[in-house]
Amino acid sequence: MTPPARPTTEPMIARPLADAALDEQTAALAAPISEAPRAQASLLVFRVAVERFGLPATAVERIFLPTPLRRVPHRHQPAFRGLVAHEGEIVLAASIERLLDLPAAPTPAATSRFVMLGPAGRGWAFEVDEVEGVFSVPTGDMRPAPMTVARGKGTASRMLVHVEGSDVAVLDPEALRAGWEAAAT
Repeated sequence: MTPPARPTTEPMIARPLADAALDEQTAALAAPISEAPRAQASLLVFRVAVERFGLPATAVERIFLPTPLRRVPHRHQPAFRGLVAHEGEIVLAASIERLLDLPAAPTPAATSRFVMLGPAGRGWAFEVDEVEGVFSVPTGDMRPAPMTVARGKGTASRMLVHVEGSDVAVLDPEALRAGWEAAAT
């Protein structure tokens, strides 16, 4: 009895490597290890007055066109603006300018939008002069905000990151919410 014929597609381990394949594998092993993919963060970048800010995109519930603002009687804290309605929901409205000690815009810009921080049902909306978009930035490129920025911007600025030609102050959504909730009471 003759042994069965071996398949023509033997496993690579059973066949010796050709010289070209051996050279290719040797070069691949000798090459420096490439950097692992860097962790990325998605930031919603927006402008208030001349300042650029970013928020983690995951903290943003929605962005919508400005709607009429309704003041709440006996609530005169500067950071609490009142209420706005959007898609049948009443949302608390805040002033990011007052919270971050920024100059208020004299008139709303044509590009102004409301940005709503979530979560749904507990959100806060604030008006910005322009939404630039959502940018993916390497988390390793974020650096702590200098004390002058962290203290001068209402203590909500935690990090700085370079996005499209200039630095963006990355805001802490929880610090914003806490500041606005304190202003609303």
